[in-house]
Amino acid sequence: MPSLSTPTVLTVLLACASLTACGDPSGSVQGTPQLDITLDLLKDRSAYAQLNKAGVEALALQAQTKWPAELDNFELRSVEKFSAGGESHWLSIWSHHKTELEFVLVPGGRFQMGSPSEEWSRKGIEQQNWVELDPFLVSRTECTQAAWSAVAASAQLNTSPSKFHGSSDLPVETVSPEEADRWCQAAGLSLPTEAQWEYACRAGTTTTWSMSGDKSDLSGCANLGSLESPQERIDLGLFESWSDGYGHLTSKVGTFKPNAFGLFDVHGNVSEWVRDGLSDYLEQPTDRLGLRPGQPANRVYRGGNFGSNANGARSAFRWRSDPDDSSEYMGLRPSLDLPL
Repeated sequence: MPSLSTPTVLTVLLACASLTACGDPSGSVQGTPQLDITLDLLKDRSAYAQLNKAGVEALALQAQTKWPAELDNFELRSVEKFSAGGESHWLSIWSHHKTELEFVLVPGGRFQMGSPSEEWSRKGIEQQNWVELDPFLVSRTECTQAAWSAVAASAQLNTSPSKFHGSSDLPVETVSPEEADRWCQAAGLSLPTEAQWEYACRAGTTTTWSMSGDKSDLSGCANLGSLESPQERIDLGLFESWSDGYGHLTSKVGTFKPNAFGLFDVHGNVSEWVRDGLSDYLEQPTDRLGLRPGQPANRVYRGGNFGSNANGARSAFRWRSDPDDSSEYMGLRPSLDLPL
């Protein structure tokens, strides 16, 4: 993928007066309402969503100035548009040098975490609550086996812990949350908080899944337990009534359609460890990272996996496991905090 050159972004800025939206005499940018192109737009996803490609390019250049230390290990590659579930965003895509994973810079904002009482298969630990987040970088894919291997030795971790092999683009799995933390630290990254994870998964949507409220729309968007599952999984109800082509196996990252933030496999493939223990949602976050007080020792995982049904892949679904737990169903999606 070609990198987004600095001259390209500078052209955007030079064409704008005082970092305002460029454009025609009406004050719009290619049909976008006039907006001040400043980093404040990264505080509000709904305002950010009005930006066109030129506006997001301008924000990307400002981000490099605002966070030089944090972005030192990243290269700005491109700006692309993604749409799903009725939401649409232009997003800057960044390549991480140590892992070669692609990240997107997602805007922050206020969103309602959890699920409404009428949502299908909801659990009592999913009480709806409002959370406000700063922008952050998040990997477009789950951590691949290649990315894990590139960093694991420096963290004194097994360089090939996964059960499934055959491609370096398969997600790494069979890693515990403690191992995921160590890998992230060695890579200069972190696990997302639970709030960051759900916000990134939803990408502005409020439906059961980031595609819609109809689980059949997950077909083509998620590697879940399906008709190819082993009979014992079918007997437990851990499957859906369509064929996704992967049976009881992981798929290469990026195989299925992305959400409106350009993220792949937020529903299925492997479940993803997050930074938090399982706290009650009635405890309000202590910061704009979404962390809540009194973090328990157990850890939360999100997103469903190749052996789960659609219930376990809901945007609000949350479950906990022991700190040293690991299995072929568990992986990670790294992120990086960018506090405003």
